[in-house]
Amino acid sequence: MAQRYANAWSDLATGLTAVSHTQASVFRWGVVFVLTLVWIGGGFWLWRDLGPSEAFYRTISAVGMWDEYFNAREPLREVVRFAAIAAPVVGLLFAFSGQLGRSLARIANLNAANHIVIAGDSPAALSLALDCRRHQDAVILIAQSLPVESALGLRRKGVIILEGDARLVETLRTARAHRAAHVVAFEPDDTANLQIEAAVRRLAGEIKRRRPVSVHVSTSSPLLLREAREMSSMQMRKQRMSTSVDPKPFSIEEMAARALVQKESQALLTLAQRLGQDRLHFAFFGFDRAAECVAERILMSLWSAHFAPPRLTVLCPDPAGAEAGFRARHRGAFSHPQVWAADIAFMSFNWDAASVGEELLDAVEQARGKPTALVVSTGADPGNIHLSIALKRSCNNRLRWPVPIFMFETAQSEFSRQYAKGDETEELDAYLQAFGSHQSNSTRRRVIGGLLDRGAAIAHEHYNKGMGKRDQMSMRELQAATRDWSDVLETYRAANRAASDSAMTKAWDAGWRPAEKARGEKGDTAPTVPDDLMEKMAQREHDRWMAERLMSGWRPAAAGEARNNDLMVHDKLVPWDALSDADKENDRVQVRAGMDIARLLHKEGFVKRT
Repeated sequence: MAQRYANAWSDLATGLTAVSHTQASVFRWGVVFVLTLVWIGGGFWLWRDLGPSEAFYRTISAVGMWDEYFNAREPLREVVRFAAIAAPVVGLLFAFSGQLGRSLARIANLNAANHIVIAGDSPAALSLALDCRRHQDAVILIAQSLPVESALGLRRKGVIILEGDARLVETLRTARAHRAAHVVAFEPDDTANLQIEAAVRRLAGEIKRRRPVSVHVSTSSPLLLREAREMSSMQMRKQRMSTSVDPKPFSIEEMAARALVQKESQALLTLAQRLGQDRLHFAFFGFDRAAECVAERILMSLWSAHFAPPRLTVLCPDPAGAEAGFRARHRGAFSHPQVWAADIAFMSFNWDAASVGEELLDAVEQARGKPTALVVSTGADPGNIHLSIALKRSCNNRLRWPVPIFMFETAQSEFSRQYAKGDETEELDAYLQAFGSHQSNSTRRRVIGGLLDRGAAIAHEHYNKGMGKRDQMSMRELQAATRDWSDVLETYRAANRAASDSAMTKAWDAGWRPAEKARGEKGDTAPTVPDDLMEKMAQREHDRWMAERLMSGWRPAAAGEARNNDLMVHDKLVPWDALSDADKENDRVQVRAGMDIARLLHKEGFVKRT
């Protein structure tokens, strides 16, 4: 059973919050209505012979229980007099029960601990709060401008909402952030999220904790994300035993891109092989933050021993500006061509001023070759849907480009649920698949549980313990490695994430695919790498690793220069032939790590590819 984040007091506060905001209309007002009906209806029936005005007077007087009511002997008169008293009493009780529950919830919250605090009122933050409640965690949401109906819906689920500015220490103190297990800074402004982290650090520093508070900091800027990760690593190295906060910068767009690469790598490799292509080629229509994240993960992870390095083509209204921005953010991908340079080109296409047609497909094909997949991410969901539909029609015209079209969306729509669900036919044709919605990415398992990092923990374990020459790790060892991942410095997490994302590519290179339960396939739970492929796969793994390090801001060491983690200088950023035997063995270790990661991700086993 997954760990719950709550203590007895936070559980009590959560329960009281849910109860006090539940509007059980049928029960509450049904009781009041029945009591009133018995009172009024019964009274009029008792005094029906005295005329309407006298009957009304005596019916109302049942509240005082005087005269005929005081010494009532008839059963109906007994019922009427007690219904007359119960109706207003029960009504008042129900009216004030919500306020009483809220007051008790605030009192119980004074001792809350080991809970989850979320700062932000964006759809992604609300999705995370609800998902945590589905896992029965105690959740406190700090929001400043939450609509009334949204707040009521969350409170009915047991989410405690605190109105205030999460950047202020006193607000965080009220939310018991210093006693929380996790704090998620989920404001749309990166600067605000960093300020929340700093405030949590000041607050948590006032007390002694057995474990630091995990502060998950949402970051949209790729440069800021990289720097935040490096800074957190430096802080952890210097204050390993005394730190009160464990900062964990994350990006929802990066999570969406990683999930896409992990899920689709084998299908893309198989398609490229079927189409007779020499490399995986991705054509991007639009190049917003989400598209750039996908491009980063492809260049860092989708390297196959059976294909040339990946190729990217970007089509957008301002190709010069997009290229300049990408080169500025990833200088390392172009500054050292003797080691590696990213194969990416930018072409002009304005989808608002021109339609998708044969001439566009011809231009891309002649300049860069046929693509293996398309990624549509223009910056707006309606634009992505419109462009994706047009591309599908053009690609399927005479089966020009029978490739998947990955359409980015910030929130799930009825269109994506009905028409962008992936490949649902056996024919070789273009199809739509949506990715990136906050409903699928802003979840407890991904943001707090680090689901996408399960494989990265295995990669780190292999490298850290030099498991290249020993047998495969047992499933118990694989699970143990994922638990130890929380102690790994962020600077090493980046490299291991990319290695993890390439695991299914390595399994494909070795000749394996996941077993399909629907077909009744029984998979091999210990897939291996053929001896004749190991050297080739190790060499390609080294090429992939160099691309990832350069994309992450590292640079090769100059002559006589030693490795320096703080300056991001690495002496192993050299071609394969320049490596020592020990260094080559490290790449073989990572190939074997990839197979173990694949085993962890697909416990149903693997079968040989045909």
